Formats: sequence, structure tokens, C-alpha cells
Amino acid sequence: MSAPQQMTDSLVAPVLGKTADSAVQEEGVERTDGIAEDPEIKDRLSLEEDGGSSAQSEAGTIEEKSKGVLEMEFLTGRLSRTVLVILYATFMLLSYSLSLNQYTSSAYLTFAVSESFEAHSLQSTISTVGAVFQAMAQPPIAKLADYFGRVKTYIGCVIFYCIGLIIVASSQNIVAYAVGNTIYIVGITGLFLLQNVIIGDISSLKNRYWWSQFPSIPGAINAFVSANVVASLMAHGPADKQWRWGFAMFIILTPALALPIITTLWVNTRPTRMARADAKAAKASRAPQSRAARFSHQAKSFFWQLDFIGLILFVIGFGLFFVTITLANSKTAKWSDAHSIAQLIVGAVFIAAFVCYERFYAPHPLLPFVLLKRKTVIGCVLIALFHPVAGRIVSGYLYTFLLVAADQSVLSATRITSFPTVAGTVTAMIGALLSSRFRMLKPIIILGFVMELLSMGLMIRYRRSTNSQGELAVVQLLRGAANGFIPYPTQALIQAAAPHEHLAAITAGWLVVYYLAGGIGSAIGGAMWTNIVPNKLQNYLNGDDALITAAYGNPIGYATKYAVGTFERDALVRAQDEAQRTIVIVGTCISVLSLLTSLFLIDNLRLPDTQSIEETEKVVEDAEKERRGKVAVPEVN
Repeated sequence: MSAPQQMTDSLVAPVLGKTADSAVQEEGVERTDGIAEDPEIKDRLSLEEDGGSSAQSEAGTIEEKSKGVLEMEFLTGRLSRTVLVILYATFMLLSYSLSLNQYTSSAYLTFAVSESFEAHSLQSTISTVGAVFQAMAQPPIAKLADYFGRVKTYIGCVIFYCIGLIIVASSQNIVAYAVGNTIYIVGITGLFLLQNVIIGDISSLKNRYWWSQFPSIPGAINAFVSANVVASLMAHGPADKQWRWGFAMFIILTPALALPIITTLWVNTRPTRMARADAKAAKASRAPQSRAARFSHQAKSFFWQLDFIGLILFVIGFGLFFVTITLANSKTAKWSDAHSIAQLIVGAVFIAAFVCYERFYAPHPLLPFVLLKRKTVIGCVLIALFHPVAGRIVSGYLYTFLLVAADQSVLSATRITSFPTVAGTVTAMIGALLSSRFRMLKPIIILGFVMELLSMGLMIRYRRSTNSQGELAVVQLLRGAANGFIPYPTQALIQAAAPHEHLAAITAGWLVVYYLAGGIGSAIGGAMWTNIVPNKLQNYLNGDDALITAAYGNPIGYATKYAVGTFERDALVRAQDEAQRTIVIVGTCISVLSLLTSLFLIDNLRLPDTQSIEETEKVVEDAEKERRGKVAVPEVN
């Protein structure tokens, strides 16, 4: 992809040029030889480079503006078309690599737990722990990105990613694998989050939707090619060895692709030599501090700026809640189990404590509560709740249904379940271009939910064992097309409703809700499946416990044993048909809530050529000043 040569008002190529132009001009920062000259930003960043702290004001209290935001404001004054091409092109390549890593890792996990460790029953536990860390890691990483800066945090995530994969690839037992997988999950989660945040830092709201989805475009083909990659690798040696190479190749590939991003950001966020010299002279003129005093100051600043108390309450509360809803109705836990109930109660107590602390006591909360009072933020959070719930409910057991009840081949079932990814990628590009042209997001989100509701409604009629392959595929395509109009523009809209200072926090918070909602949807779908299918089998198999156990416990193996048309197979087909009908109806009802939310609880904000909306910056800043007058801000001297 090349940068455009001329600045025009057309939709595709000029987006990059316009972003570069607005990044340079829209903030009113004049440039000299490509260098931003904002004195506040230069001085603050120079102090950081020289070992000082930007977290302390003259009065000794913690500053409000974070280093990460100052870095990116400084970067916007240095942006050129070349820098943007390097960043976006490398983000695309890295995103493709990480996407392929995610698609193939689930297959390698199966080989690892089965062939190497002989612990297949623990596969779901490892996946659950990974899902919990994926959700819970978002706010801490966002806080670190604000405090230490985007560049240092990005480097840290690459290190976590590589260390995790090294442990996984060299693991000799299931415990080592689980530990490595957890570290790897934190790393890859941070890389994706920081990609979203950095793109939000350097793009105008007018083009935010486009650039947010841009890196994921080539990754759509991984839904189809990942199986070939796994098959090719596993064919070159014993299964208990080859899966290790599947992880190991990304240890080399990811740092190589991340290096241009890190280098470009570091070079263009580093203060000029003159600014660093001025900062060093200013530091020398101040009264010297002992090492102990300097360490004490930095430790206090670090503790309060990162909101350690809030993070601990958040991770424990939401972590317990997420683990419980994910494991409920599994082989190891039920909703009625005492430990499940206890985890929910303890989690709820910690969540309540987190809300109270953040609302009334935290000097630097994870997310300013003034944002949570804004209608658009509330609406976007509700969308992040309803949309994944509906999606995960209807998709959880689709693959099994296609193989067993619909009698589709493995290839056909794989393609049908992969269609939404491709369709969503195409419509995301279309929606992004429309958003850039008309400077609005709400109509696109509404269109997405209308299409989703239509697809869910059609599933009631066209997700049956009697439907053809084409009918089953079309409703999946429609649902995928709808999805392209929902998550990306909703994320862009909630970012538009927040000031730049809180971009990382609002993005991380929105993603946490999105991931938690996915777990809730899976739990609801699983609860319906585990209650409906066995009961229906009890009726249709005339109480034959052996057949019921086989049909429910291993439906795919059962289907290969009993052909379509036999009494045994027809009973299972009928049970899954009725379960899917109930599941789809529930998903449709939740989609109605999503559509109503998009109609009445989000504003149709006009997207400017700037990084954020000036009115939003002022409203939140005034509210924060009022709040700081009521909450004691700790001194760090």
C-alpha cells in the first residue's frame, strides 16, 4: 500500500494523506523541520528522557496528564506520510501474523495436551484461564501505557509474548504449558490493545473506523488457510514434537515485525537534542535529592498513578465472576455447586468495592465516572454487552449441529462457520468508507443491528437439519456482514465520547465488557444446550441410558456410527434441532435489545478531522477538576 500523492476528498487513498495532514495541522502545533515545538510537551518528555518524573507538579501532587498521552501528542507534530505508511503497513503485517498465531494455537493445544502430556481433559481449563487473563489484562496494560508510555509498554508486551511462547514450546508438562500460555496471552492481548490505542492516538475521528479495521483485513483469510498451515507442519514429523515448532516460529516472526513499529515510535516520540539539553540544565539547577528520596517519590507516584488498589479489586472481582460463568455447566462445575455460588458472591463483593473505591476515593481512577454518565458511553457499553452475548449464544454449538444434525462434511461445516469472518471484513471496509465520507457512525451501527436481527430471525427458519447447505450458509453470511458494521464503529464512537487522556482506559474498559459478555453468552448457550438436549434424548430414545450417554457425550462419534435415517440418529437430530431453535430465539430477543440501544442510547456525533472532540475534552476536564476538589490527591514528595 502506498501513500497518496495528492490531498483530495475521495474516500480510500486520501484517508492516509488526510490523516497525516490533520495530524500535523489540526492541533495547531507549528512544526520546524518536522519537529513539534509545543514547550509543555517537550519539557515534560525531556524530563522523562533525563530520568526525571513527569508525574509530579511543582506543588508536589500527581499530574493529570500522563506520559503516554504526551508522547503521542508530541508524535502527532512529527507525523509524515512516510511515518504513517510504516506504522500502518507494519501493523497490518503484525496483525496478520498474530491472527494466524491465534487460529493455529487452538489446534496445537489439542496436540500438546493429547500427544505430549496425555491430559486432554485439561484443555478446556487452559482455554478458560487464557480467556480470563485476556479480559483482565486490558485495564492494567492501558494504565501502564499511560504511565510509562506507549513505546515501553509495547516493548514489554513483545517480551511477555516471546517469553510465554518460549515456555510453551519447551514445556515438558501441562503445568509449564499453562504458565507459558498465560504469559503469552497477556503479551498478545497487550499487542492488540496497544495497536487500537496507538491508532486512536494518531488518527482523526473522521478516519478512526477505517484505520481501526485496516490491519485486520488480510487476517480474514486465516479462517481458511490456518488448517492448511497446521496440516502441513504436523505432516513433517511426530505429532508430539511438531506442535512445538508451530509456536516457535512466531517467537522469531513477531519481534521482527514489531521492530519497525517500536523503532518508528521511539524515534518520533523522543525529544530533540536541544530540548534534552535544556531539561538537563534545568534539572542541574534544582536542589539535589538523595537516592532514597527520589525512589520514595517515584514509588508513590507509580502506586497512585497506576491505581494499584483499584486494579487489585478489579482483577479479583471480575476475575472470579468471569471464571465462574465460563466454567459453569462444564464437567468440573455447575451453577448449583457451593464453590460456584461462593465465587459469584465474593466476586460481587469485590466488584462493589471496586466501584465504590473508584467513585469516591481513587485519586486517579481507571476510568473517570463522568464518562460513565454520558449517554453515548452507556449505549456503547450496553452494545458491548448485548452484541457478544447474542453472538456467542447462537454460535457456541453451531459446528456440532452442522456435522451431526445437518449432516455436513467437515470441510462444509468449517467453511460455513468461517463465512462470517470474511463477510464481516468486507462490510467493515464498506462501513469505514461510508463513515469517512459522511462523518457519522450511528446510522452504520443501526444498519448492522438491523441486519443482525434479520439474520437471527431467519435462523429460526433456516437453521434446521432439513435446510440445504446454501440456506445454512446464507444466514451465516448475513450475520457476518452485520458484524462488520458493529464492533469497530462502536469502539470508534466510544473513543469519540472520551478525551485523549482517557483513550487507553476507555478502550480497555470497553474491551473488558466485550470479552466478559462473550463468556456470559457462552454460559447461557451452554446452559440451554446441556438442559435441552439430554431431556429431549431421554424422550426420543425411550430412556435408553447407554444411547443417551453416547449421543450427548460424543455426538460426532455417535453420528459416524448411526447413519441418517436410523432411529438412533434421528433422535439426536431432532433433539439438536429443538435445542438450536430455542437458542436462536433467545439470541434474537437479545438482538432486539441491541437494536433498541443503538436507536435510543447513542448520539450521532459528527466526526471531526481532529483526534478528539473539543467539547468532550472540556466537559470531562471541568468535571475532573470538580472531582479533584472533593477527593484528596496524595502528595508524592
